[in-house]
Amino acid sequence: MEKKSSNQIKENEQFVAQELKGLSISEITEEILIQCGGYGLFQKKLTFLIGIFIIFYGHSLLTMVFIREKVPFACYPSNFNESMIPPNITLDEFLNEVTVEEERCSVYKLVSEEGVYVLPTINSTMETCKYGRKFYTNEISSIVSEFDLACDRAWMKNTAVSVMFGGFSVGNLAFGILSDKFGRFKTYCAAEILIIISSFAKTQAPSYIVFVIIYFFVGIGFSGNFVILYTNIIECVSQKYKTQMNLVTNGAFAVGGTFLAGVAYLLRKWQHLIYVATVPHILIVIVALKYLPESPRWILSKGRSTEFEESCNKIARTNKKDNEDTLNLIRKLQREAESKSKFDEYLGKRDHKTYTPIDLLKTRRRAVISLNLWFNWLASSMIYFGMTLISVDMSGDRYMNFFLMTAVEIPGNILGYYSFIWFGHRKPLCFFLIFGGMNCIVSNFVSKVNIWLPLILAVLGKLGGTAAFVGIFLTSAELFPTEVRNIGMGVGSSFARTGGLIAPLIIGLNVYGYWIPLSVYGFIGALAGLLILLVPETKDLYLLQKLEDMDNL
Repeated sequence: MEKKSSNQIKENEQFVAQELKGLSISEITEEILIQCGGYGLFQKKLTFLIGIFIIFYGHSLLTMVFIREKVPFACYPSNFNESMIPPNITLDEFLNEVTVEEERCSVYKLVSEEGVYVLPTINSTMETCKYGRKFYTNEISSIVSEFDLACDRAWMKNTAVSVMFGGFSVGNLAFGILSDKFGRFKTYCAAEILIIISSFAKTQAPSYIVFVIIYFFVGIGFSGNFVILYTNIIECVSQKYKTQMNLVTNGAFAVGGTFLAGVAYLLRKWQHLIYVATVPHILIVIVALKYLPESPRWILSKGRSTEFEESCNKIARTNKKDNEDTLNLIRKLQREAESKSKFDEYLGKRDHKTYTPIDLLKTRRRAVISLNLWFNWLASSMIYFGMTLISVDMSGDRYMNFFLMTAVEIPGNILGYYSFIWFGHRKPLCFFLIFGGMNCIVSNFVSKVNIWLPLILAVLGKLGGTAAFVGIFLTSAELFPTEVRNIGMGVGSSFARTGGLIAPLIIGLNVYGYWIPLSVYGFIGALAGLLILLVPETKDLYLLQKLEDMDNL
């Protein structure tokens, strides 16, 4: 590689001497990454690797939709005796005859003549289905058939998902703090191992209670996955490429969900679906241990100058930016940063203080930004997961409905990407949340004669929710400083999982009115869209390093 002339070297040194004095730590860090290549071969390899990881993450997480599927069943009457079934009819046929067709949770009371049951008529006496059920699992099985979650126990299938999201909320707080203290790499690997162990364990749960407890730990494991991967890739690229990385990571999740529709169609037994979704995570851990790097921004935030220089040198070598002049410039950039008194103070604080979510609320400015972002995480997640869960319960083929609900995320990500480039971040976020919310509400009140019209409106609602979810990830990564970024993102993700926890419970409100669940999603989405206008615009903002940078926005 041809070396620069002495004049060019002097010009670079003069730039450093004259320009860096007015730059913040965030801007100096940005300049270092640009000198390392910005988005070169190193970042491209990392993008591909993390994209593959997230595809399997999305595939695994969304199995929650199908493991709670309805399974056909028939009720046993209170006075049932199998020996008294008429000789010309099978047990399954008899149970279907005595189960009330219009409401599967009622059964006709049996009468007999000469020791043989008489098939009931429409005028026969009915009783509730509380004496046992027979599930027909030849074609499909789920936790509904495994743990008898039908009729008076039907609410428990959604509760299991809510408990899993409860694990998410706990895990996001824990993994946010751990990843900011011990690093992105170590925490991610620990989360993956927890996913593998708990996912396999839940397929062998002997009871519903044990299943729910294990599912809680599955949620904790998932909580340390996507946010850490997202933060890692955002922190490894220069400011110019943040929006592209946002598109890639969220788009990869959508691909994983779309892929799941086909896998679930082929694998109708819930344990088989879990096995197929979990096995790839074993390979992911092996690959991550060898190839997943630590975030250079996190290394710098911990004051590890030597390790940071080694990381930058590795990035520069991979990006073919390892000529001596560039490396000297990187070292000079780093020395200039370290010579700043405020940077010395910054390093000293990082050496001795462990930050918590409370630090994001200690000043009025931080609190307004943080609480607003966290509420938007909740609203976006509620729309996203609520619409995903409700898709398999809508009219039509459940697998096609789910496919449409997940496939629309791909154009939703692309639409969000270009909107955030052209119009900034706040205005598109506001529009997508209100658009998604309004479509959810309107889909309740259109004609149900044509099953496609309500589905199309619901899909459009999901599109808005997806684009908003993309935007809130990026905006949060830009507004939370490096020293607390994963804490802020972790709390945000906890709010998102709270939205996910509430979403299936809201679906249960349909017993009071079919229009209630989607209307609730729509109202909260529209409210969040209006509130997001209160946060600063972040389109051209460098990634912040310190909490004080957040106060000065």
